[in-house]
Amino acid sequence: MQCILTALKAESDPLIASFNLSRSSSFDFPVFVNSTQEIYLIGLGVGKSKVEYRINKFIDKINEPLMQFINIGVAGSNQSFSEIGEIFLINKITDEQFGHFYYPDILIDHSMIESDIVTVMDMVNDKDNIYNSLVDMEASEIFRVCSPIVHIHNIAFIKIVSDHMEIDLANFNGTLISSFITDKLESIIIFLDRFKHLLKLAQPILSQMDIDWVHKSKEKLLLTETQTKQLEDKARFYRLRNGSHSLPIIKYDNPSSKLERKRLFKDICEVLTK
Repeated sequence: MQCILTALKAESDPLIASFNLSRSSSFDFPVFVNSTQEIYLIGLGVGKSKVEYRINKFIDKINEPLMQFINIGVAGSNQSFSEIGEIFLINKITDEQFGHFYYPDILIDHSMIESDIVTVMDMVNDKDNIYNSLVDMEASEIFRVCSPIVHIHNIAFIKIVSDHMEIDLANFNGTLISSFITDKLESIIIFLDRFKHLLKLAQPILSQMDIDWVHKSKEKLLLTETQTKQLEDKARFYRLRNGSHSLPIIKYDNPSSKLERKRLFKDICEVLTK
């Protein structure tokens, strides 16, 4: 099952029409569904405030073990970075409020440009060019909430540039926002179809030997639970790309500090994703 996450009604409307979704009466917030295609859409509202409540309420009621979350919406951009209407797949999220970093794990081939994004608390008018790439108000919270629910390779973020962070509110309306989504519907549909194939892997991606490798790496490097989960996801990426080949033999010593642990962990992840 795929669950699309949007912030604005104007982002939702073209997707609702394209996938022939109907409003569900089971929720006290916007949820739309096409049970035949196994697609849901949740309206989260702008910003972080309602993300956790709405996603968790949805999960409690749906109780679906095989699920993907796809955040689709508009974002601001530095003028030198992109053109209005350009579409991106996000590979790194920075939470400006807390200084946290999140890394969506992209396992499928796609035709979109990849980019990082910064999640901010308030609408940005960036006349001083503080931000180098994309900016939104929800991505980091969506990743934080969804990553304990599904593996991170089943979370994706598609962003379409709507402005260069010099918004003229008089000309920035719902019709314009919807047009950005509508113009990229073909790319979105192709991505969702390819993305869905990750759910069709009937057998576990990792063998018992792979799982043992992850646990031994955790013990050797004294990894945190978050790092261990990230390493497991990187191992899945390696397994999908390399068939039955053994996970790479990586020689390392026990880290003498958190900084060294972080460096060694980064080195291992790079080997797994080459």
